[in-house]
Amino acid sequence: MSEKYLISQEIGSFRKPTYLSSVFHKIQGTEEFNVLAGRATIETIDLFKKAGLDNIGVGGEMFRWEMYEHQANRINGITFYGPVRSFDNRYYKKGSITDRIERKEPYHLDELEFLLENNISNIKIPVTGPYTMMDWSFNEHYRDRYETAMEFAKLLNEDMRELKREWDRKYSGKKLEIQIDEPATTTHPDEMNIVVDSINKSVEGIDNVEFSMHVCYSIDYRLLYDVMDDIKIDGFNLEFANRDTLERGTDDSSRPGYTDLKYFNEHNDKKKFMGLGVTDVHIDYIEPVELIKDRINYALKILPPELIRLNPDCGLRTRTREIGYEKLKNMDIARQEILKEIR
Repeated sequence: MSEKYLISQEIGSFRKPTYLSSVFHKIQGTEEFNVLAGRATIETIDLFKKAGLDNIGVGGEMFRWEMYEHQANRINGITFYGPVRSFDNRYYKKGSITDRIERKEPYHLDELEFLLENNISNIKIPVTGPYTMMDWSFNEHYRDRYETAMEFAKLLNEDMRELKREWDRKYSGKKLEIQIDEPATTTHPDEMNIVVDSINKSVEGIDNVEFSMHVCYSIDYRLLYDVMDDIKIDGFNLEFANRDTLERGTDDSSRPGYTDLKYFNEHNDKKKFMGLGVTDVHIDYIEPVELIKDRINYALKILPPELIRLNPDCGLRTRTREIGYEKLKNMDIARQEILKEIR
């Protein structure tokens, strides 16, 4: 069995070291910030490699504080009124669109430049998707939610083109991986057309890039699966473990969090891959290797191994670095054991 099967990947964020998190907002934009964020990135990449990950993302998003706020801060036309709660005990500054939006600076070019300078290529760049940027903003300017999402999509397309140009300067011919984070995807079931159109506008005209979509919570994934063949991406990285039990077993009753993989498989006409969330990022409990293996083996009864990737449900920034590492390590041990069994 080739190692290309059951690729292990990190989703995005990871807990920052205290030396960075304690001064992040005070020094952001300074050379000291770049030094500390770079140091934290390398330390986190080393931790990911030690845990056995194939794909190290961007090293835990050490250059970012929060997925919405990071991009909104780099867009003209957005006014901030105050913080709102996102999930767990996490908050972000929610903006209101008060004028025509346009990028005032790149979203993630500094991260990519740092990774390229350090000769790191097994990356996947997470970007916040246009539907979520629209849904998490107040709108005082555009006609409706559709127009707003499409405007965010135009900006994201500009930004990803810039990332691709920078990538090609060093790794021309090698595919860049970009993950579009869309946690708001299924929160409004009657707006799946906006999800589809805005993502497709975001990726329009960008070649030799593997695009995936990450959703870290959902009312009903079937809403997404019903339109997934219309979305011009290569695969999904989704949350499953959070809705699952901690019991052992590979039957439907033991693995309720994964049963909708059957619906995915039935509707996956374009053979898109599934990044399978096998460890819960909302609990400190470190899932045993055998439990993770059961989750993977259940999925393997439904999907071929070449369409399965392994990841946490979401970024691990709400857990300590020690717990995050243990979760990733157990995920990779489970992966290695299953690869030996199915060779």
